[in-house]
This record gives sequence, structure tokens and C-alpha cells, in this order.
Amino acid sequence: MSSSSHLADNLALLAHETSLLISTASALDDQTIRVASLCQGWTRAHVLSHVARNADALGNLVGWAVTGIPRAMYDSPDSRDADIVAGASRGAREILTDLKDSAARFASAASGLAGAPEQSEVEMRGGRVVRGAQLPTLRLMEVVFHHVDLDAGYTFADADPGFVKRAITIAVERFRAGGQAPSITLRGDEGERWSLGDGAQDVIGTNSALLLWLARGQQSGVSSAAPLPALPSWG
Repeated sequence: MSSSSHLADNLALLAHETSLLISTASALDDQTIRVASLCQGWTRAHVLSHVARNADALGNLVGWAVTGIPRAMYDSPDSRDADIVAGASRGAREILTDLKDSAARFASAASGLAGAPEQSEVEMRGGRVVRGAQLPTLRLMEVVFHHVDLDAGYTFADADPGFVKRAITIAVERFRAGGQAPSITLRGDEGERWSLGDGAQDVIGTNSALLLWLARGQQSGVSSAAPLPALPSWG
């Protein structure tokens, strides 16, 4: 399969997952959108405002990949945080409109990544360098993970199984790169295995439960013969 084929598949999956997120957000009103999310210190309104601003931020990187003209994701760390706080103060309908419009802007821009822009290198917030082809996957992770963070009925078990496996692999790779992960072997429900360090401790669960533990530290559905170790953040 060509690189462009992977890009098309990722964009199609992103469109599907975005539609599910919008459906969930559409059911929130001015009261339920103020409920606490799984992201510490953030309500659902903060999460959805962040997802909208992330679409524009990654859209800036798409523009960089397509045109070759460097552009930062955000004007500054302070402006990023301020935009999320300000956005969270809006009503549910306004937040929903912003979520839809920003997602549409990203989808339109990302369609121009096919070909040479897929191999272009761009720099994310924090200095991490990625290729243009990776941007739809990074957006997909934001959409799926923060959909789960809304704690409004959607879980990783509702996400595409192939995406869940990819996300676990990405988490494991980031743990390895950080050098602070415990020595564990993750054993999924379809016979998959992911090892960190010497892999001494088996951690067992469905793939969706393993991903929730890796991403948010929640232990429901995950088991081990010994107490589960603390995990570092993987971003």
C-alpha cells in the first residue's frame, strides 16, 4: 500500500471518528457541558475547546508541509492556554459550532497532503519533528482520546480496533523513548504483546482497557499478579 493510500485511510477514519465526537457533543447542553472530564482540571467545555483549537494548530502544520513555509502550531504557550480557557466559557451551541467548523477546516487542508507534502518535515509544539503524513494520525488521536475524556458514553471499546492497537504501540514507543517506563508486558485480548524493559510483569486486559490505563491511568479491566505500576505521562 502506498503512502498516499495510508493517508486516505487515515483521513477516512478521522472523518468517521470526528462525526462520532460531534454527535456526542451535540447531546450536551449548557449544564452537562460543564461537567468534569477525565482530564484533570478540565470540564467537557475545556476538552471540546481544546479539540477545536488543536484542529487549527495542526492545520497550521499542514500548511507548512504543503507550502514549505514554516508556521508554529500556536502563537505561544500562553495564547494556547488562554484560548482554551476563553473557549470553555462559551455556551454549548457555540462550542459545537466551533468544533464542527474547525474540524472541517482541518479536513479541507489535510486533503492537500497527498504526494510530496507527506514527506515534508514540520515541527510540533515542544520541538518534536514529524512528517506531513503523520498529521492526520495525530489529529485522529486527539479526536478519539478526547472523545473518551468527555466521559459521556464513548470509550476506547467504541473506537476502531486497528486504531486502538496503533495507539498502544505509539504509547509503548513513547514510553521507551522517555526511558522511565516500568518493565511490563502488555497482553491484549487478541493475543497481542507489547513489552517494555525486560517485560517482567504481565499486565492483562482488553486492548481498550490497556489503552485507557496507559493514557489515563485508569485500572478498570486491567489486571496483574502484582500491583500495577505507576506510569509516566506519554503526552
